[in-house]
Amino acid sequence: MSAWSCPHDLNGICQRVRGAICSPGMRGCELEGKVRFAREEMNQPRKPVKASAVAPEPVRKASAPAAPRRRLPF
Repeated sequence: MSAWSCPHDLNGICQRVRGAICSPGMRGCELEGKVRFAREEMNQPRKPVKASAVAPEPVRKASAPAAPRRRLPF
C-alpha cells in the first residue's frame, strides 16, 4: 500500500474542479476512472460538492499600526 497526496488539493479545496471539496475520484478529478479504491463507495460516480465560502479577513482600524513586514535574508 502507498500514500498519495493530490497536487490539486489546497486546504481541502480542489483547484482542478474549482470551488469543490477535494474528494479523490469525483467527477472532474484526474483520478476519475483511472484507479480503484479499497472502499467500494469511493468507486461509484460522484458529483463534486461545493465548498463553503471562505470567511473574509477582519478589517483593521486605520489607527492601528500595521505589523512590520518580515525581511528575507536574500
